[in-house]
Parts: sequence; structure tokens; C-alpha cells
Amino acid sequence: MSASLDGAASRRRTAGERVAVALLTVVGLLLAGCTRSVDGEPAAAPPVLDQGPRATVQGGTGSPDDRLAADLVVGTEGFWRDAFPRDFRRPWINIHGYFAVDPKDPHATVPCVRQTPDLRDQALYCPERDIMAWDRVTLIPRLVNSYGPGAVLVALAHEMGHAVQNRIGIDATTQVIEKEQYPTILLEGMADCFAGSVMRAAVDGRLPKVSLSVAERDRGLRALLSLRDPISLGRVLPDKAHGDGFDRASAFTDGYLNGPTTCAAMTVQNQVFTQRGYSSFSDEVAGGNLPLDDLVRFLSDNAGAWFGQLVTSRGRHWQAPSLQVDGDRGCAGANTARQGPAAFCPSSNTLSMSATQLRVEHDSIGDYASGAVVVSRYALAALAAVGRPLRGPDAAHTALCLTGAYTRAVFDGKTGFGLSPGDIDEAVDELLDHDFAARDITGTAPAGDLGFDRIQQFRTGVLKGSDGCGL
Repeated sequence: MSASLDGAASRRRTAGERVAVALLTVVGLLLAGCTRSVDGEPAAAPPVLDQGPRATVQGGTGSPDDRLAADLVVGTEGFWRDAFPRDFRRPWINIHGYFAVDPKDPHATVPCVRQTPDLRDQALYCPERDIMAWDRVTLIPRLVNSYGPGAVLVALAHEMGHAVQNRIGIDATTQVIEKEQYPTILLEGMADCFAGSVMRAAVDGRLPKVSLSVAERDRGLRALLSLRDPISLGRVLPDKAHGDGFDRASAFTDGYLNGPTTCAAMTVQNQVFTQRGYSSFSDEVAGGNLPLDDLVRFLSDNAGAWFGQLVTSRGRHWQAPSLQVDGDRGCAGANTARQGPAAFCPSSNTLSMSATQLRVEHDSIGDYASGAVVVSRYALAALAAVGRPLRGPDAAHTALCLTGAYTRAVFDGKTGFGLSPGDIDEAVDELLDHDFAARDITGTAPAGDLGFDRIQQFRTGVLKGSDGCGL
């Protein structure tokens, strides 16, 4: 986060120290006649979309990972063969080919790929030939071992999402002629959204030979977040920007909850992209994670004022909770210990914190991971001030949504405080990994909610503000 208080210099978060290796990002992929790959770069010619027989996967040895990838692409295309005519009122054109490739095999040939070693750790859709290809010996096993089968589904369904784009008229020619309307960040978001729709079908048991649990969905989302762009220098995004973690999770969530037509309707006008770069080289060099003590002090003033304005706008009185760090956390009528690193006590109107526990979130994820936990407790204080329940799933969901609403206000520069590039992703990582911000005053998180659900509730606040939280 960034702040200016008593003349203190503003700080910025350093570039993507925790960004995982982008297993699927095509770096320097040399294509022969096919100039768009996973990164969404437009092709020079439209795809050949004549109807042909259903494709089978070429390559592989029948290993468990090969069978998994084959089942997933065949099942994903089966989903589109059913959903596409229903949602878009036109027939589905079969994918022309699938290629499971060993990039080390000197005899392997793949349409669009000039040198098979360039496919190492990659998956791609080639629009000119209308084919998909992936590294079967490194990429698929790595995804399975690191994240599970849901990650493989997300990766391959994302690539097929680019094929869907071509079939709804956003073909290579359209992307070149209307480049400002179809920047890479939008095309990648649409593909993430389509992947979310396929994931929903897999979780609901609607993909042949494929059935995934909601826990596997969350691990697939974690894999997708590992592909977020590193933070660049400059407020203007690079041409090939794919989106930060919030952008990608948001698109995936839209597809999962609302289906393919929502994905197809995405435009630069109706989407909120939070990815941005550092404003200067000095910002990048200075770093951005505020020391925990400074973060708590700034949030005490800033979040207290924002929630106070929210409460008084509803015709209620606001008294900011007093702040207590590493003191007695006893509280009548609430379980402050079970709430986690930060806790709200309504009987004393106190917000208590364990510096040791908060520092774990701060140091392992980033300053706004701990910040989001603290803000969620201010949200509970606001609920108390307007007379809303503080126990149960509704209280937890509303507090988490209000945490998103406050975050958006800070992101938009409306509070006098500032988010550094990557801070919203820190909140997303915190919500995916932990439920601290989703606990009510008894320290209980909604039963059955996983990271996906927490991100969805936070996202509602980010996109719709406090009104979207029902307050």
C-alpha cells in the first residue's frame, strides 16, 4: 500500500516477488504461419472453420497424464458442442486437431510450431490451423503435481476459449482491424471466463469422463492466479497484458457463475481491469509493502473514516472502534481469539490485533493481505453501528463484501490513501488461502465456503460498492 502521513514518503510494492512461474505463458514461441498463441496476439489470417470430423488427440503414450489431458479436451469440446448452439444460435465447428507433444522429440511435428522445443511448458491454440497443442511431458505433469487435475482443465479450457472467440466472430481479422476494442487483456479475460464456464460444468458433473470437486476448482483457480502478469513499470499497460490476479479471477468467476454468454459480452467498456504498473522507476525500487506498524496506523485513520462516512450516510451514529495491539483480547459476547489475527469486540467497541499473527500474513503474502483482514473487522464494526447481525453467514458475507467496497474506494483514490500495484492481488491470495476475513464475531466462517466463494463476495464489493453489499 502507499500512503502519505506526516510527510512520510509514499511507498510502492516491488514487482511480483511471489508470482509463480507462468507455466502456460508463451515466451518467444516461433510460429510458422500462425501468429497468435496463448497470449492472445492476433493472427495474420482468419482460421479455416470448415466443419470436419471430431478430432482425436495425436501423440502421447497413454500415460495417466495423457489420458487426463485427452479426456479434458474431448470433454471440453463436448461441452461447447452442446452449449454453443444453445447460447449463440449457430452450430459448433469441430476443432481441427489436438496434439500432445514431447518437445524433446526431434521427429515431432506440430502445425503452427516451427520448432517443437519452443512448445516446452506451453499450451496453445493456433487460429490459422484451428488446432490445440500442449507439452505432454513437462507442462501437464507439472500442473497435475502442483495443483491437480483442475489446473489442467483451466489451462486447456482457456486455450479452447480462444477457439470459441473465433467462432463467435472475434476472429483474427476482427482483432487486427478493431485492436482497440479487443486488446489482449480483454481477449485473455474472455478465455478465462470461458474456462470458468467449463469448470462449472465439470463441478456439476456435465463433462464426459470428468468430474471435479469444488476443492479441485479452487486449486485450478490457484493455478490461474499463478499466471498473473508481473508488475511492469509505467501506468500504461503493455500491449500483451493478460491481467493481474484479480482480473483473471474476476473473469473466471463470471464464467463460472453466469455462463458463456456473459463471457462473449465482455468489452473494454463494461469490464473493470485493476492491473496497472508502477508510476516511476523510483516507485519500483523503493518497494511498496508498508511496515506493519505503519499499515495498522494508516488503516486506523483511513478505514475508520471511510466506514464512519458509510454509517452516517445510513442515518446512524459512528464511533470508531478503539485500537488495541497485543493487549487483553477478552470480550463479552464475541470470541476474539477465534476471529484470527484481528478481531472486533462489539461490547467494548474495540478492534484488537495480534501483531505476531498479522505479521505472518503481512510477510508471507504482502501488506494488503494483512490489511484486508483488518479492514474486515472495521466492516463488522460498521454492521454493529447500523444494527445489523454480527453472527452467521450473512454477517460474514456482508463484511467481506464491504472489505471489497473499501478496497475499491482506496484503489480509485477516493480516501486519501493508496493501493500499490499488486495490493488487490494480495487480498485475493489471502482470501484464497485463509478465511480470517470471512469470520463473524464468534470466529466462525460460513460452512462450505472456500476460496472461490470468498473471492466472489469480495469481488462484489469491488465492482458494485457498498450498495452491492446490501447495506
